[in-house]
Amino acid sequence: MMTQTIDAQARWDRACKALDEEFQLHANELPTIETAKALFLQLVGRRELTQEAANALMYSLYFSGYLSMLQAFKQQSPTYEVPAYLHAHPVLEASNRWAQQATDGHLLLQLAQPIIRDTQALLDLLN
Repeated sequence: MMTQTIDAQARWDRACKALDEEFQLHANELPTIETAKALFLQLVGRRELTQEAANALMYSLYFSGYLSMLQAFKQQSPTYEVPAYLHAHPVLEASNRWAQQATDGHLLLQLAQPIIRDTQALLDLLN
């Protein structure tokens, strides 16, 4: 069990590195990243997950956290301008790209289903 947790942690770390390399976004700067990490570790658990699926899942969690932050800004200040490009955000598009490359897409879809629903609900609220 410890090896599987270490493996999931290593996949998380590599997904964070990929996010930084691809977008120069530092996952540890998002206020909810530790919550996203805990959710990632809980979702993955003992499951064997390809790195592509891990990247897609991590990117999805990051994007959902970003949307939650925008929603909080919007609630605090109704005049806050939400970026118009959210549906085509590079991190969202990259998450989709990683998901398409994952050979275990069926498992990824199962794990990501609640995140997908929450993300869509946040996008609907923001746009």
